[in-house]
Amino acid sequence: MTAKRLSWLDDAKMFAMLAVIVFHVIGYMPEGLQGKGEASNLIGTFNMQLFMFLAGYTSMKSLENVTSWNKYWNYVLKIALRLMLPTFAIGALRALLTLDPSAFGNEQWFLKMLFRYLLVFATVNWLFFELEKFILKQKDNKLLSTLFAIVRYIIFFTLMFFLSKTKLPEFASYFLIGYLMKKHDVITSFFSRQDRKWFTPTVTTLIVCSILLIGYTYPLISTHSFYSEPFWTLYHNHQTLLFVQRQLCGLGWVMALTPLFILFSRRYTRFSLWGSKSLGLYIIHTFLMRLILDRVSITYSECLGGWLMVVALTLIFTAASLFIISLLERNKYTNFLFLGAGLAVLRKKDNTPNTPSDQTGNKDIIKK
Repeated sequence: MTAKRLSWLDDAKMFAMLAVIVFHVIGYMPEGLQGKGEASNLIGTFNMQLFMFLAGYTSMKSLENVTSWNKYWNYVLKIALRLMLPTFAIGALRALLTLDPSAFGNEQWFLKMLFRYLLVFATVNWLFFELEKFILKQKDNKLLSTLFAIVRYIIFFTLMFFLSKTKLPEFASYFLIGYLMKKHDVITSFFSRQDRKWFTPTVTTLIVCSILLIGYTYPLISTHSFYSEPFWTLYHNHQTLLFVQRQLCGLGWVMALTPLFILFSRRYTRFSLWGSKSLGLYIIHTFLMRLILDRVSITYSECLGGWLMVVALTLIFTAASLFIISLLERNKYTNFLFLGAGLAVLRKKDNTPNTPSDQTGNKDIIKK
């Protein structure tokens, strides 16, 4: 028996990661580049939404296991080392190289947000587990357990809105959807057949409805940046409907893309392997871009040439990031410090790489 990672998960991560890198490269292009705003807004409707969905999906098992104080503390330590240690380490490195103290602690907003989600969700899960155990006292009451679960999700979602006023708390919905789909084996039940035939009624209906949802909502939100207008800004500007529309659009993308990755991902490839390094890719490529492109002014705005430059820079920064990751992985201390490998890598006597894990430290595997 050999353990292998799920290819569709890592393929989805690499696709989302490439979209993130393209999005960041476009941000450095001149305003005169035709289609710059439209491309950024389009990518902004699915890239981080897909990442959050995958984070919720892959973290479900470890979050459900937080049932005592010791398990809670160990989980918090694990995600802190996995997400926050490399965030501050890479920020400190950039601060030293650029002599800019503000760079320390001012990096990787997505990883900080994900850490906040996991921390809050783990806390709510643990407290509700203790409360449910105290109230039910070992009695099997499915109705009350269901009510406890619903209240738990509502509290998590509400807390994220009040703890993320200047960020994007609505990403919590994609995290929660991924969590619930994993918990209730929705994807497994949809794609249980080995041949993965296209025209199963459920899958076909899901994809068609998701595409229709995107087609309906995207024209309504296409002129708005997903990242510059958080919920509270929209609320104070009386644009709450826009928030609902972009939530539906993001949900449509997630529900459309996920079945496609499962249907087309037949085996584990090099592309999948790169996707397993998405945490390192996210950290290293932003570090390189801020180190290099922040000091370069790109003025070339001719349409075809400008977009060819976007493609070229995306490939260059992706390749450079993968190369640097391969170097950092060779040393257990740099692997631990900058790539969030966790304490397990420090306990190893050799430098054999750990099985690649997702953003939350979980190793999603399938037995073959």
